[in-house]
Amino acid sequence: MQLTVNEALGIYPLSEAKLVAGAQGGGRVIKSVNVMDAPDIAEWIKAGELLFTTAFVMKDSEEDAVMLLRKLYERGCAGLGIKLGRFWEQIPSQIVEEANHLGLPLIELPFQFTFSDQMNALFKAEYERYTKTLQTVVEKQKKLMHFALNQDHKKEMFATLVSIIGYPIAVIGSRGHLLFASEETKDLNVQQGWPYKPMFQRVKWDHGSCYRVPITQKDEDFGFLLIYTDGAYVLKEEEELFQQAAEVLAYDMDMTYREHMNPTLQDEMCLVMKQYLERKMNSDELVRRSEGYGIQLFQGNYQCVLTTVEPEIFADGKLLKQIHRELQYNPMMQLTNSSHIKIDEGILSIYTCPAGKDYGEELSRFLLSRFEDIIEPGKTAGGSIPRFWISKMKYEPKSLREAYQECLDTRALAARFGMKEVALQFETLEFAYLFSYVPESVMENYCNKVLEPLQMEGGDPSQILMNTLEAFIENDGLINEAAKQLFVHRNTITYRMDKISTLLQMDLRKSNDLLKLKLVFTFRNYLQAHETNEATPKPHFAK
Repeated sequence: MQLTVNEALGIYPLSEAKLVAGAQGGGRVIKSVNVMDAPDIAEWIKAGELLFTTAFVMKDSEEDAVMLLRKLYERGCAGLGIKLGRFWEQIPSQIVEEANHLGLPLIELPFQFTFSDQMNALFKAEYERYTKTLQTVVEKQKKLMHFALNQDHKKEMFATLVSIIGYPIAVIGSRGHLLFASEETKDLNVQQGWPYKPMFQRVKWDHGSCYRVPITQKDEDFGFLLIYTDGAYVLKEEEELFQQAAEVLAYDMDMTYREHMNPTLQDEMCLVMKQYLERKMNSDELVRRSEGYGIQLFQGNYQCVLTTVEPEIFADGKLLKQIHRELQYNPMMQLTNSSHIKIDEGILSIYTCPAGKDYGEELSRFLLSRFEDIIEPGKTAGGSIPRFWISKMKYEPKSLREAYQECLDTRALAARFGMKEVALQFETLEFAYLFSYVPESVMENYCNKVLEPLQMEGGDPSQILMNTLEAFIENDGLINEAAKQLFVHRNTITYRMDKISTLLQMDLRKSNDLLKLKLVFTFRNYLQAHETNEATPKPHFAK
């Protein structure tokens, strides 16, 4: 039996009863019903039992009755039903108060019905509920089988599973990253408790149970399917349905992975792309060859992303392979239509821009959010992390080499100017690109000239104003964003910027002055990074 106390009180003739105390325990699950006719009943009760009594064993001492109530609560009793009229005309207030205190449902049973009448009604209701649920599970299994055999729905794979299972779900990848969350689970901390045990497991959550089902195919681990139910337990048949859903999901993910990651196809595309980038074939030949492999590289305007693992000296290829795999088959990686090809420098991705607009900002946020668990240095072997170099939007296939070169230039400029951002767009570095060949002495003189009032002795001893100015410039002159970065109130930033404007004799509302300061901090970043690199001992390799 899996009825709650509240559900049981809705079943005739128990619906004629009255809940006199412990209403907050109405969600307790009734697993069985028993009659209390012995003083030591508390020693024998099982968790989840609903007890019926005439109060014979409690009638002589209210204190003993209260102690019995506490023992029943400790043993996990679902509730206590008392039939009045034989030994008690009403339930003593002391017992009512204790039941309210414990949150243990205390029910005044209708006198005109026997215990067996009420017990039989509960068993009948449970049987009908079980039969109905079983029929529902069978229907879900049929739909799940149809889903497994149907190959036309793969883009809606997770959403279709939600509609079949009928419960909110989340899918956690093998790294503990979120692959999918239905609407009801988006505000939950679904990754709590990671890493999970590699087994089918039920855990409690705020409103019921969470079933963690491993998604595995042969020796391949794809993560976990999490299913959230309202009740404490579901039928065994439903648990089997959950496991079948995970098996279907594992099979589908494995097949999708194998389709995209065909080694021969990947090797061929890698060779074709290499020949194109080395100018051994033109864009028309690239399109023809790729379409011959069933890959459509260009579907309108596009942007390129070059994914590398930095620092390169520690990269062993395993992390890049894992990223390539997820970019290929993971449904949560599909921001737009895209192709991902391994090349010598890393992974070259071509993302379609369906709205005809530059997707640089969206791509940056998207990639950062998808790989946030391995971006933090130290999370991977050697401290290597993925970094993403993003080109400007291109309009024709023949511009692919130009887009690729922009990715390379972005990577080179980031290294030269000591930029630590994980995802960088060429567009944001075009300014630095124009001055990439300016001599260091010229950079240093220009910085000193502009920032001299802040660098003078006593001008800014704690570097507070300099740090504020740098945050202001980094955030494109946005006061609120600079305040967030420095963890201070926006009024504090406003006050400091007024002071800085006075010292530097600049009007920071004018684009010309902002441009000067942007250039200054671009130079400063480069000079500081270069100074650090010069001071770092070079590794010694034995001959």
